[in-house]
Amino acid sequence: MGHPIIIGVVDDHPVVREGLRVFLDGFQDIRVGFDVGRAGEAIEALRREPCHVLLLDLLLQDDMDGAELFDRVRQEFPTVRVLVLTSSRDSETLRYLERQGASGYLDKTVNPDDLVSAIRQIFQGRRIWDQFPSSNTADMLEPLTPRELDVLSLLAEGLSNKEIGARLNIREKTVKVHISHILAKLDVYDRTQAVIAAHQRGLVRLSARP
Repeated sequence: MGHPIIIGVVDDHPVVREGLRVFLDGFQDIRVGFDVGRAGEAIEALRREPCHVLLLDLLLQDDMDGAELFDRVRQEFPTVRVLVLTSSRDSETLRYLERQGASGYLDKTVNPDDLVSAIRQIFQGRRIWDQFPSSNTADMLEPLTPRELDVLSLLAEGLSNKEIGARLNIREKTVKVHISHILAKLDVYDRTQAVIAAHQRGLVRLSARP
């Protein structure tokens, strides 16, 4: 048997990281080299032990989001293949990552056997970009938090991320994280669909523009 596929995991939820480590380390041809919760820790870990496949969540509570971390990884570690494993429904960011050379995308609800299959295929040079988020459920998967409702109401007013941040006195990166959570909970893939879905559920009111 050859050398195992070395995996790196970047996810800000410790339970997710531990679950992935325990599960993936159960396969003879796969070994989790590191699991970290912050972008800076991922860069440091890659410098110590570059992995073959990096499992990357987009929703990082950090100064650097998943897409920005991907750009850093591509620049500094071009041989590392990146599999985006996330609950984010931000299709704009996902399309960007696809164009920039990420190896694939899977939703966190993926069947564990399919995840292992994807890792092996990506290690062999294949790309997995056949499962983009869709909007096909009537109910929210999770209730929105008060802050997410604040952000959603300002989205409905047509404000940009920067404007929402200024209105709520939060960082623009934090706004992006809230929007990603909103998209995931509403099971939609962009801001417009989020506003439409929220209006249909009575969460926001759309004011007529002059």
